[in-house]
Amino acid sequence: MELFRGKINFRTWGYRLISIFQERLHRIPEIAQFDEENGIPSEFFFGMDNALGLSYKQQKAKYWIEFLRNKGFGVGVHGINYVDSQKIKKEFDDFERISGIDSFGIRMHYVRCNENTLSQLADAGYVFDTTSFDKEMVQLKQPFQIGSMWEFPLHLMDVYVLKYGLNNSKNQTIKLLNQAKISNLSHFTILLHDNLFNKNEYPDCYEWYKWLISYLNSEGYAYTSYRNAIKELSLHTKSNHIS
Repeated sequence: MELFRGKINFRTWGYRLISIFQERLHRIPEIAQFDEENGIPSEFFFGMDNALGLSYKQQKAKYWIEFLRNKGFGVGVHGINYVDSQKIKKEFDDFERISGIDSFGIRMHYVRCNENTLSQLADAGYVFDTTSFDKEMVQLKQPFQIGSMWEFPLHLMDVYVLKYGLNNSKNQTIKLLNQAKISNLSHFTILLHDNLFNKNEYPDCYEWYKWLISYLNSEGYAYTSYRNAIKELSLHTKSNHIS
């Protein structure tokens, strides 16, 4: 469809066809190396259930969870169930068993969420969530708490900003970052799908992300992990309560 609409050329189309027969669709080693070289403490989210195009065994996820943890990256759950509290808790328990860690966060697959999802995630035991997302990328919200869980609203997602085309996506990205400055946003959350970090199959996303990091570095932005962000926010909250 993208070929017929003129969004990709025959070369990119050919690489995407070939990718169907490759042994892996992800680009975890590639993005991990790039982020590591640029000092980006990224968080990687893994599915504990299958749905909506997400389909791999938990044992496969276990290998890459350990791979990333050994490199110092954070890992969490790419959630599927957002309505049934028992199924939400099962995903939490499965990840805890597989990863061997008991403190982690979540982002819902396709950022699906209803009016009860966040409180259910908090009840399940998640330390943070980063699912809230304005798909028009207009309303930029500050992090907030639901019980003991921190919610980090998602502000910038690759597939949504790239719908404007590569050059326009850069301008839109700068506009969002400037808007975040004006709004005095404490933390700005960016989502990149690792499989799109591929210069042959998804050249626009590949070039956009490399440009983005170069731009952030040139502008003096600081990177932080979710865990460090929680520490910063918790200290700020406590200081506000001191009279």
